[in-house]
Amino acid sequence: MRKDVTNDPAVTGDILARADVLWLALVDADGPYSVPVNFAAGDGLLYIHSGRRGRKAAALDSGAPLAFSAAVDILPKTGDAACKYGYRFRSIMGTGVPRRAEGDDMRAALDAITLKYAGRLLPYEDTALAATVAYIVEITSLSARIKE
Repeated sequence: MRKDVTNDPAVTGDILARADVLWLALVDADGPYSVPVNFAAGDGLLYIHSGRRGRKAAALDSGAPLAFSAAVDILPKTGDAACKYGYRFRSIMGTGVPRRAEGDDMRAALDAITLKYAGRLLPYEDTALAATVAYIVEITSLSARIKE
């Protein structure tokens, strides 16, 4: 493994906890597809939500493996030569298998996402819940890259 790559759970967990956006990489009949999502993570799982219809929901409903990434602590580097430019960052990359959350699992997934972004549980609007589906992604691989 490269010196700036680790799969230490403390490092990957910290990045997942602090990342605001997760980028999903999906594949469907039309080809590769990348989409940013709100999410929560814990115990080797990712929680995401979607509308019930559309390309993202169809790709997730297929149960096909997916990839994801996120980054935090993104800071530009500069210098007196082109090769000195770039970024410092802490990022994660991983793979997983999605499944649609049903019943209590759906509520738990939505609650995890709400807690991440709002810091507390909030009521759900019935019309929004009727149009929403949650997914649980079992993480099958996860590593972090630290570029400081």
